[in-house]
Amino acid sequence: MHPKVTSPGNGDSGALSISPKTPSITFESLTFSDGTVITLESKEMVLFVGPNNAGKSAALRDIEAHIGPQFEGTVIKTAKRRRVGTIDELREIVETHTRIAGPPQTPTYAGAGISLYVTNLGHHWDNDLTPLRPLFCQRIATETRITESNPQTAINIVDQPPSHPIHMLFADSSLEGRISGYFRQAFGEELFLCRESGAPWSLRVGDRPGLQDGENPFTPSYLKRVVSSTDPLQMQGDGMRSFATVILRMLAPDTPSLLLLDEPEAFLHPPQARLLGEFIAKEWQLTQSQLFVATHSPEVLQGMLSAAAESLRVIRIQRDGSINRVKELDKSQARELTTDPVMRFTSVLSGVFHKRVIICESDPDCMFYSAILDIPEVHGPQYPDVLFVQAGGKHRMHLLASALRALDVNVDVIADIDVLNDETVLKKLVEGLGGNWDHIWKEGGPLKKEIEQQKLWLDSSEVVRQIQEILEKAPKSGMFPAGMCGSVKDILGRVSPWQAIKVAGKAAIPRGDATTNYERLQVLCNAIGLWIAPVGELEGFCRSEGNKGPRWVQNVLEKHDVRTAEELEDARTFIRQVWNRISP
Repeated sequence: MHPKVTSPGNGDSGALSISPKTPSITFESLTFSDGTVITLESKEMVLFVGPNNAGKSAALRDIEAHIGPQFEGTVIKTAKRRRVGTIDELREIVETHTRIAGPPQTPTYAGAGISLYVTNLGHHWDNDLTPLRPLFCQRIATETRITESNPQTAINIVDQPPSHPIHMLFADSSLEGRISGYFRQAFGEELFLCRESGAPWSLRVGDRPGLQDGENPFTPSYLKRVVSSTDPLQMQGDGMRSFATVILRMLAPDTPSLLLLDEPEAFLHPPQARLLGEFIAKEWQLTQSQLFVATHSPEVLQGMLSAAAESLRVIRIQRDGSINRVKELDKSQARELTTDPVMRFTSVLSGVFHKRVIICESDPDCMFYSAILDIPEVHGPQYPDVLFVQAGGKHRMHLLASALRALDVNVDVIADIDVLNDETVLKKLVEGLGGNWDHIWKEGGPLKKEIEQQKLWLDSSEVVRQIQEILEKAPKSGMFPAGMCGSVKDILGRVSPWQAIKVAGKAAIPRGDATTNYERLQVLCNAIGLWIAPVGELEGFCRSEGNKGPRWVQNVLEKHDVRTAEELEDARTFIRQVWNRISP
């Protein structure tokens, strides 16, 4: 049940325009189905993200419905409303946006989606806000995105209040210019209103011709040149039409105090989706409204963060049976996502739209491990909703892991075995995954000491001697033999114990206490989602192939059947273990 709505007061207000005196309806708090309560200021920008079918769009519908009779929503169970304004202020704004129709004995407010008896205005303001919902709340739905920018019936702007943003463009050239500017940035062409007298008012795309001597925007000769040199928006692609609808609704001069935008990226390519995210955030800053956006697009998320990271509230929703779990991203982490040079240009932000993320050291690791997970016998009956993300090295993996975990994303990390060599890197990674460092290092510390005490490597004099033997056999001219290059690399790979361990994997770990420590450490790490390659490094899964990195992956995928190749059984077993940690 809803908390009782208090009587109107003089607190902060969301608004139909920027004036704080304008009546408004906003929300003080939202209670989600998992019991989480999100408190809200009257001016807020909230972005709902999460996997498919998590409840993002349903959350917007619930918000809209909560401006009405008390009910229990699906995703947002209850909502506490904030209502600001006196009945006289309400009457003034209603009469600005509607006209009075009907017989004198029962006059009715009509227009802007409203139809109610004049005498009932106070009753609805105090008791049932449903008839007033269109005035205060606007939901820009995906299903009508393409057609909402279609031509609109011309109105008498003296006697009829505008009922559509296209009507507002007719008398506001500055608004038209702002919309056209955004459209040009996205598509390289101008968007403007063709003011044909008496005809449906339509938007056109192209380079608008200039006025000649004696012409105005209604002159027949000018209108003929407009029609011949530009194209109607309704004849353009769905991306242009959808983009136009969003910016029309966002830039309308009388913005509702609640604006709900579902999937702004619909029908758009990624560059336009990112631009639209920036435009939405920038324009919201000029309003006094609560803006709620639901998106599946990392580009929209990036665009909004880049334009207003300090103001944007990012809330991830995921479904757990009939419960929708929510988690809000801390604003300091949001800033880090937008300022860190590596995190900005990785696909880490895409992870919030997947049920699970697996972080690897580099792109070749992602490519190989994702190819193995793609095998039905590895991932099981349900195709995995997973994203592989490369971190650009071990030292950045903890940043990605902690950022994603902050939004309740299931995260795993796959690292080469030499991650155990760097205590600082390992500690950050364990803590980034939510693990207990003391428990991990209780096994990791002795293991590191045991490895470094073993004679698993060559000392300097031995390295020099063996390389000299190779060089003495080398030809005096021509290309240096590739086989000899490999031999030199093998020798250099044994100049430290950790390089030897990386080449041979767990098989090179000394027997006895070291092996016991490694096995205990492996169990502890796996429990928090940290997976250490048992073969040392990626290339250890297929030793019959030479090269490193991308070339090695290419050779393996081209020459071997990853589903059946006997040599790749260890890789299939390893990734199956990773996947089964939290998968059914």
